[in-house]
Amino acid sequence: MSLWRMEWARTLRQRENYVFLFTWVLTLVLLGGLGQALPVAANYTNISATLITVLGLLLPLFILLTTALHWGQERESKRLNLLSTFTYPKWKLIFVRFSTFLVTQVLILLLAFLIASLVVGQSIQTWMILLSYAIGLTIYAAALGTLLGLVGRTRIRAILLAFLTWVLLILLWPTILVTLISWLPYGMQVNGMIVMLFMNGFDLMRIWASTAASSSDVFGDVYLDLLSWMNRPIGYAVVWATLLTMSGFLLWLASILVWRKTS
Repeated sequence: MSLWRMEWARTLRQRENYVFLFTWVLTLVLLGGLGQALPVAANYTNISATLITVLGLLLPLFILLTTALHWGQERESKRLNLLSTFTYPKWKLIFVRFSTFLVTQVLILLLAFLIASLVVGQSIQTWMILLSYAIGLTIYAAALGTLLGLVGRTRIRAILLAFLTWVLLILLWPTILVTLISWLPYGMQVNGMIVMLFMNGFDLMRIWASTAASSSDVFGDVYLDLLSWMNRPIGYAVVWATLLTMSGFLLWLASILVWRKTS
């Protein structure tokens, strides 16, 4: 517990966390205020979908870069070699760092959404879905960024790996998905889409948040049967269990990498 408190205090002293808070408050207030000021435009663009899109683009990028830079700096400065001499298990070191960062980011998101909810008139259900979406993205991005930072070994490599991963899993993922699905026989394409959906935590959370906030009919009649289960309690359980499992697997890989490199 003393190690956790020490790491959390170290995390709270990092200035970028307060930059994150300002960024999220500004984003939520500006986009939400746009929906209130321009109701016609809001009905056309669906302001909740806009918030989902913006959070899905910016939040993974910031979290990936921050965590990858942090662990790359730890590897480059040889601080991990020093920490490996402690009696703490390697997996515990990974978990402590991950959990302190995650708790800090969740508190920042809670405060940002609380401030935005006082200014922007959205339903409580919409705010809860958006907050859950942001927390899910943070969990997955922090776990993935941890692994990328350890693989990169240096700050520059870690940042490049994190940015490349963001481009592939966020910007290029729809193109990659459509290309891979088109190679499958027509009868297997639906099952292929389901499999691919559970291979990318960012896309899984985006689809879940979209169906929960706006119902699955926003994707069209073709995908109505495929995605309608996500808007049910069983869908919530499956999505979050999958996300936590994938994040835990990434942290497990990171702990193995630390053990190999510092032993």
